[in-house]
Amino acid sequence: MAEKKIVIITSSEEGKGAYGITKDTDENVYFPVGISETLGLEEFEEVDAIVIKNDRVEPPLKAIRVKRMNDDAS
Repeated sequence: MAEKKIVIITSSEEGKGAYGITKDTDENVYFPVGISETLGLEEFEEVDAIVIKNDRVEPPLKAIRVKRMNDDAS
């Protein structure tokens, strides 16, 4: 089931995607390369993300849609 979460980006590497942590439950989130590079995600940035259970054990969540905080254009 998909959920909306506020996520703080903790690391972002070109060609490898990004990782973050949810603000409310401290769960780790993976951001696929396509999402992280399209948005140019940077460390310590806060984003609104729709997350699902990841198909891998770690991290437990994967972002499927992301927009910057207070950015209605993304």
